[in-house]
Amino acid sequence: MARGRSSRRAGRHAVGRARPLLTALALTAVAALPALVPPAHAVVVCQRKQKLTLRADQCKTKETQVADLSAVVARGTDLTARAPQVDSVKLQLGFACPGAPSLKLVASNFDSDPHDGSLIVERAGGGCRSLDGNQAACVASFQNGDPFDDRRDPQATPCFFFNNQCLPCSLRAEGLGHVCPNTCTPPPTCADATRTVFAGGSDIEACQQFEVQADCEKAWHAGGNPTALAASCFWTGSACEGCGPHNQNKGSCTNTCAPSLTHPTCKDPTRVTFAGGPQSDACEQFNGNQANCEKAYHEGGDGIAASCWFQTSSTNCNGCGLRHELAGDCTNTCL
Repeated sequence: MARGRSSRRAGRHAVGRARPLLTALALTAVAALPALVPPAHAVVVCQRKQKLTLRADQCKTKETQVADLSAVVARGTDLTARAPQVDSVKLQLGFACPGAPSLKLVASNFDSDPHDGSLIVERAGGGCRSLDGNQAACVASFQNGDPFDDRRDPQATPCFFFNNQCLPCSLRAEGLGHVCPNTCTPPPTCADATRTVFAGGSDIEACQQFEVQADCEKAWHAGGNPTALAASCFWTGSACEGCGPHNQNKGSCTNTCAPSLTHPTCKDPTRVTFAGGPQSDACEQFNGNQANCEKAYHEGGDGIAASCWFQTSSTNCNGCGLRHELAGDCTNTCL
């Protein structure tokens, strides 16, 4: 009797040890499921021993569910829909130099920052300065635009050599007259033929360099950071300002560089109010107003529609862009 019980226990242990292998075999078989041509309504893959069966809704007794094909299809559709958004984020982080793919990304070694009392500060980008004194390496490199530290220079920027220093050819540097065309991210095109002077990048008050109305109305800048849309400069009556999304959404000006620019649509039919474009704090106009917040959507910096979401703890209305959605703060119902 003892020998028989021992044999049965050994048999059960052997089956237990074999389960991972059976599961691996089952998953391998699932990869070949299209060749099995299951009924159109069969979406659950069930396993009993080494036999796989497709069921319409749930597995039977003694069967183990291996995969839910409906969930796989839904996830695949979700990833396909988000592919442009993910690609946009990669460009924002400066992982590639699309205009000059032969350039190599250089990581940061240091940055001097007198504001925090230290001389050496590590940061995510800004690697051009690590190549000071090395012209050959400098002109063959690019850095990201410090998206984790400074949003003024998003995306990738090539390095250029000047006075034995290796500097990033940011939109600021390009707009202020340095000889460093940004081959990674060329300036956008302005559709207004009367705009003949490129003032520079966004968030640097590029248009304010013009103190005469005639000069102001010939100029344009890169607005809509981080997508760098072309935006005309406009004269307020006393100063020259940029007609980026913030000023245009307020009604202060009309961007003649992109007269036919339209905002993306939201697939959520309950979102009936377009709040505004990037860099305009669009959803914040509904702070303290949950009902209107939850009817609104905005255009994110990646050009994709995103719903607004109400934060009950602060009563603020925020945009559900990719950063907030990945953090689990909200769900973008526009996609």
